[in-house]
Amino acid sequence: MSTRFISLFIPLLVALVSMYLSVYVDNIPPVWQALLEWMPYIFAGIVLLLSWHFNKGLILLVNLILILPLLPFSNLGDQDNVSVYLLVSALNLALVSQLQERGFFNRFAFNRIVFVAMQLLWCTALVLEWIHIPGIALYLISTQSFSLVLLLFVLIYAFSIILLTSKWWLKSDTFSGAILVSLLLLSLMNFLVLTNKQIALLHTGIFLIWSLYLLIDSHKMAYVDELTQLPGRRALNERLLGLSKRYIIAMLDVDHFKKFNDTYGHDMGDLVLKSVANNMGKVACGGKAFRYGGEEFAIVFANRKKDEVLLALEAVRESIELELVDVYDSKKDSYKSVSVTISIGAGLSNSDRIAQDVIKQADLLLYKAKKKGRNCVVME
Repeated sequence: MSTRFISLFIPLLVALVSMYLSVYVDNIPPVWQALLEWMPYIFAGIVLLLSWHFNKGLILLVNLILILPLLPFSNLGDQDNVSVYLLVSALNLALVSQLQERGFFNRFAFNRIVFVAMQLLWCTALVLEWIHIPGIALYLISTQSFSLVLLLFVLIYAFSIILLTSKWWLKSDTFSGAILVSLLLLSLMNFLVLTNKQIALLHTGIFLIWSLYLLIDSHKMAYVDELTQLPGRRALNERLLGLSKRYIIAMLDVDHFKKFNDTYGHDMGDLVLKSVANNMGKVACGGKAFRYGGEEFAIVFANRKKDEVLLALEAVRESIELELVDVYDSKKDSYKSVSVTISIGAGLSNSDRIAQDVIKQADLLLYKAKKKGRNCVVME
């Protein structure tokens, strides 16, 4: 539950700040007010550059969808009408939330951009009255009287909100949360009567959400292991820099992992690593788990007594041994439940060792645990 709402924290924080500033927009210094109308375009450009730099085609698509309301003929804030652009943006954002990342510019990205461009052309034709649809005056849907067009708008908008909310609830990821909050801000700009400065502030908030998302996501890619979702080797190295003089580092290795991979395949091996990592993430005594590489993991304990750490490591070892993993046996063409074990070596810090020396010592003790018969803890 906490992960789900953490994914909404930064998007909602940015949204609330932009809403607060929009209320007091007239109190903003004149210099910033002069730049205000350009801020959405500046931040949209930043999102575009970051999307290209990090090869994020989905964010490029989201950026293009959110740029649509910035066009000069999209009228936001009319109290008696709703812009067709809101309908187009809501539906597109809901569809994008279901797509997979395919990179910034390739045939997949090109096809998606063409799809958005076709909708833009449709809206443009509606604005310029090249086409006429009963119930839609220019590019606005009248809310003063009931019509089939208004009912269709409500149904499509509700479908988009439900789809986005469901995706966020199930995935608990920041991408889904950012799309949901972006659509809510876009809706405020349509349903409330706002000045151009207020709209510019809210739109800037939307693009700021995506700028922060790209920066946070790139940090996660660099520091979090994609398979196990544990912090990776780079995160461990940075953690070692900030350790106090008193700490314990434990190195953990999955027993007979190569044999397991040869028997059941690498996909089943990945299931085992996920299961092991899940148990390590629950380690007690303030331990912080990391994926060191392959089937090897590390746990760092800062300012903890040896006896406390030993109990915590034994608890991790037992929990991994007791948890059964369902794997597919291709030879028997059936699933079976298997148990895996780990061996652990734990090294202690002292005045003569740097952190890397403690890791080497823990590795030597891990080797001793293997020689003792595996599935045990050897502490210095």
